[in-house]
Order: sequence, then structure tokens, then C-alpha cells
Amino acid sequence: MKIHGLPETFWVVATPTSQSELCDICFDYDFKRFAQNIRGGLDDEIVAIFADKAEAVEEATKLLRAIQQTPDKPDTRFHKSPWAGWFATQESLSGVILCDKESSQRIVVEPPQEWGSKWAWNISPDGSGIVMCRTP
Repeated sequence: MKIHGLPETFWVVATPTSQSELCDICFDYDFKRFAQNIRGGLDDEIVAIFADKAEAVEEATKLLRAIQQTPDKPDTRFHKSPWAGWFATQESLSGVILCDKESSQRIVVEPPQEWGSKWAWNISPDGSGIVMCRTP
């Protein structure tokens, strides 16, 4: 495969989970490996692609900060939106999607697996993200 006018490698930022670390969601690729992984379903997890590593790390770090546990409430999770203009929607029982209003970027936020289907969510009181709570 010939690649013309593009860098040999580029950086991919994928959707994080609450257990993700930076290296799990921000990694370099070459075009051949990328094409192979797209065929395997990677495209559903891609949030963004960058030529510059620093920009990719910045975006990935922002997404990781958005998925954090509230330590004083073990049955509550706060997920800050990484975008100023955003909205949230729930397409299935498995999680909530945070979406950027200005682009097609989105991240799927899921409750801890041990909660099963016993959870609810709402916009945080300050409007900066969503709060998920375990329900009885």
C-alpha cells in the first residue's frame, strides 16, 4: 500500500471506560494496522485521529478526566463532559452517550458492570456532566 503526503504514523484516541489508562485509549498506528483493525470493529470506539501526539494525549486526558468515581458516594459516578457545548442521550440500557454539539465526537459512559440494569442517570447540578447512581 502506498501512502502519499501523509505521515507514516498517526495517533488514535478511543472511547475510555472507567478502568482505562492513557495508554489504553491513546496509541499510534500505521495505515496497514489501522485498516486491519477497522475491519475488526475498532471504528465504533474511535473518538478522534490526530497527526500530532501532544494533541492526541490532550484529548485522551480530557476524556479520562470525564470518567471518574465520586469517592464520597461509592454508588455514584460523576462523568464530566469534555466539551463546553454538549448533550447526553441514552440509546440503550448499557450506557449514556455524551456528544459534542459542534462535531461528531462522542463517548459512551457505562455504569459499573456489577450494577447490572439497576442504575439511573441525570445531568449534574452544575451542568458540567452527568451523574450515574446505583438504584435499589
